[in-house]
Amino acid sequence: MRKIITLILLFVVLLPSQVLAATSTSTVDKLYFESYKDQVKEVKDAQKKLNDIYCTNVKALTEKAKASTTRYNNAVKSKATKDVLAKVKAERDLDKKTLSSAKAKCSATVKALKKKSDTALKEIASYKAKVVTTIKNHLDGKDKLTEDNFTESVYKSLSEIESKFDAILDSLSAD
Repeated sequence: MRKIITLILLFVVLLPSQVLAATSTSTVDKLYFESYKDQVKEVKDAQKKLNDIYCTNVKALTEKAKASTTRYNNAVKSKATKDVLAKVKAERDLDKKTLSSAKAKCSATVKALKKKSDTALKEIASYKAKVVTTIKNHLDGKDKLTEDNFTESVYKSLSEIESKFDAILDSLSAD
């Protein structure tokens, strides 16, 4: 009976202390990665602005296509000659084709840049997870790193993450 009570007391005392001793991921995030979510949000915002950067001619071409369509419709309503209709129709068709081509090029460029930046974000998240594990292990005393080596390692990792975010933002803003 004494052994059972002793075991129960050990579980009651030791188990919670072991659970409390473990460093949580949220604690590590707050201490070391305070700007991470802001940087991810900044990349997502930059992705949303890609159309404005790479599709500047689409708006002008849309207006031009609308204007040529209106001219064609007015020519049809006014029963213009075949030559005038053919000329206006050819202009309208050319404007629509140019607009379609510009939209396709814009869409492909934006899609490729978003895919590239999303892949880079996934790589950063994976790297961050490894760094978090390293930090947690050190804070829980499960590694052999000295405090100086740990600090240097964390600084290098955080600098690398920061440089990767900068590279993504550079690739999204100017190509």
